[in-house]
Amino acid sequence: MNLTAVLDHTALTALYRADPFFIGLYIEASRGTGRVLVPSLSVLAAERQVGGAGRHAASLRFAEAVPFSAAHAVDAMDWPGVEWPVAHAAAIAWQALKSGEPLTVLSLEPELYAGTGITPLNPT
Repeated sequence: MNLTAVLDHTALTALYRADPFFIGLYIEASRGTGRVLVPSLSVLAAERQVGGAGRHAASLRFAEAVPFSAAHAVDAMDWPGVEWPVAHAAAIAWQALKSGEPLTVLSLEPELYAGTGITPLNPT
């Protein structure tokens, strides 16, 4: 069974900084034994957090870019207290849950997801 991981802005920043866990996860994706999803709003937030991190995330060959869709916006509107950098990753998780697709959101700051019903995994 392949693992599907959604990397939020904090995870993308860690990958940019060559965190061994995230590098390993990306290597698994390059081998086809896992999937890495990169939300477009997380790319923007990573770039604003650390210059170059978003550009790096947007260029990842073995990661799947996920555009912010109208369905994601509808889910995100239910979380008025949630900051925009995590809304896209949380909405991707909700869409996957609705369709029965297992995935894990990875975040170094899972507390940012309070109020979304999503509990990200902090791999550190």
